[in-house]
Amino acid sequence: MLKGLIVCFAVLFAQLAVLHLVDARLYNSPQDARQTALTTVTPHKDEKEDEEEAQS
Repeated sequence: MLKGLIVCFAVLFAQLAVLHLVDARLYNSPQDARQTALTTVTPHKDEKEDEEEAQS
């Protein structure tokens, strides 16, 4: 029984390590794409006019 618990915990920690690596890779790559997309987006001309009218 003790041997089974040790194997169970070993498999659990192996799964957690793999999930951690996958999560780190997936989190880092889209974050860069989001940052570049946010910097290249510019508001339309109509939106600027609406903002100026709202401020007046």
